Amino acid sequence: MHMEIDQILTQHIHDNVPDNEVALLLSGGVDSISVGFSAHRLGKKVTAYSFKTDLHDSYDYSKAEEVADKMGWNFVGTTIPTGNLKEDFFLLLDQYDCEKKTHFECIYPFIYVYPQIKEKYVLSGWAADGYFGLSKKAVINYSQTLELLNQFRDDYFKDENKAGYDKHNNLAKIYGKEFICPYLCDETKNYFVNKSWQELNKPQQKYPVRLAFEKEFSLVGKVKKHANLQLESKINNVFEYLLDDEQINFKARSRIMDICRDWVMRRKTSEISFDM
Repeated sequence: MHMEIDQILTQHIHDNVPDNEVALLLSGGVDSISVGFSAHRLGKKVTAYSFKTDLHDSYDYSKAEEVADKMGWNFVGTTIPTGNLKEDFFLLLDQYDCEKKTHFECIYPFIYVYPQIKEKYVLSGWAADGYFGLSKKAVINYSQTLELLNQFRDDYFKDENKAGYDKHNNLAKIYGKEFICPYLCDETKNYFVNKSWQELNKPQQKYPVRLAFEKEFSLVGKVKKHANLQLESKINNVFEYLLDDEQINFKARSRIMDICRDWVMRRKTSEISFDM
């Protein structure tokens, strides 16, 4: 039987989340909001968790709080203390095995969010962006045909990629949580595999999802276009401060990407302790 995307997401939560009370990692974007709507349809008691840094306001944080209020969900906001950035960098490297710049930036806020989470099951819209091809690279090189878009998707969802899923899942397990990502299930992948870039993003970005949850989206107001988590929250700007730290930037690099590579290589070739 053919299922629409709202039915697939809802069924996945039904099959994998026995508890009535659930945590939702909520941003201001379509993906996490739609997962929250799915849990809501099942009658789950949703507590939404979002974050911002102590240096910047965040659309994601504000929109998450607004959505939670309009849907009647509990909301727990976390303010990330950026003064611990140096210590946190080594924690991400040593305990959470972060390797790429995106790993560091995307896992970083959640080392502060997870201690706040009381529920066992943590819902997320993790990795949904991979189906829609909304990055600059994807739009330029892979949006023209379905074949090209599927090449992009195949690479995006390789086991070693998955948008850093393994790193986040490891973090969840350390805190005794079950990380539930309905957009990563096989049924979701099968739903998207035959849909072209134009079908998915016209007349609006992520249109099939917006349409499937049309009633719920009408309740929470306008949801802006896709933006990466680390860019919207300005986590990438926070990490730029590490360029000025001579201990961390021991090769005087000009890019955070290279600092991350330096430390991953040093870790692989020595027995250095990263305790600060």
